[in-house]
Amino acid sequence: MKELLILDCDGVFYKPIELDVNVMVYAFNNACDELSCQEYKFTRVEHCTEDKPVKWLYNYIRYVTDLLNIDMNEFIDKMLDTIDYSHIKRDSEWILGILEKLQSNYEICVCTNNHRKHLDNVLKAKYWIVSENFPYPCLDITFAENEWKYYSKQSPEFVSKLEKTFNIKSSYFIWIDDTPTVLEKASIFWWKCILVDKDNPLLLILQSLLII
Repeated sequence: MKELLILDCDGVFYKPIELDVNVMVYAFNNACDELSCQEYKFTRVEHCTEDKPVKWLYNYIRYVTDLLNIDMNEFIDKMLDTIDYSHIKRDSEWILGILEKLQSNYEICVCTNNHRKHLDNVLKAKYWIVSENFPYPCLDITFAENEWKYYSKQSPEFVSKLEKTFNIKSSYFIWIDDTPTVLEKASIFWWKCILVDKDNPLLLILQSLLII
């Protein structure tokens, strides 16, 4: 059975200095200003609502837009329109070329806790392409959900759907991520994990997989 390479987006396809992760919170608050719902500005990862805590940015967006009867796609469009993606450096096709070579030994996908529209903007800035035309499946925060929440990657619900989608057991997953806490959680389940940082960028990681 092939292993599944699971690539994160933010901090993996580009360096954190090129796009600060906190920009999403600023963008959300700008959208609140534009849509006249300032009282719902985002200040922390978990918000306590009347009936339950809402974790993660896009679950909070879902909560606010449902509560105020605002179109969620319109909200996200206004939010992302305020983000400057121009600092993300173009890729010289090295990454895509190496991924193509790795296909003979691995299944490959991109998984992000962000929204597909954000992922599209990153891929356009990096490779002149959007997720629909990217050579490998791109799964965003909406991949696994129920009637009121999205499940983050590595949640049991997300992982179960990932196993079914690729017909690969999670013991064959290789998570490539820039967030140590995400990889620490993955290691609890004995999944293989590779940390992306300034000393170990995605290009070097993929090159090392080629010679294994």
